Amino acid sequence: MSDADLAAAVFWALTGERTDAAGGDVHAALMDQGWDSVAVQSHARAVIAAGGVWPHQVPDGLRLQLGSARLFAAVQRAQTDLGLFGQPAEPAAARPLNADERRLLQDVPPHHGS
Repeated sequence: MSDADLAAAVFWALTGERTDAAGGDVHAALMDQGWDSVAVQSHARAVIAAGGVWPHQVPDGLRLQLGSARLFAAVQRAQTDLGLFGQPAEPAAARPLNADERRLLQDVPPHHGS
């Protein structure tokens, strides 16, 4: 595993695209291919609004070359550097409980409340 592999994996996680231009510097690769902070943030919002998951799942062929902890840390570091990590999300809209949720709330052990 090389720094270039790690940078390519982080690039994929942020953009959903493969790059051969990473060369170990994910920020340079992002800028070279037009992915500034605003573009990555816009892409992330669009993916999430469409019901997708962002950061993107890194393909197995690339991910298996890296350590999970190192990849996770590198993606978080890139998100932080781009100002995209730790942004508050809108709370879920209030809605009535469905039948399964009501059943779970009513399911208590026999000794509960005695």
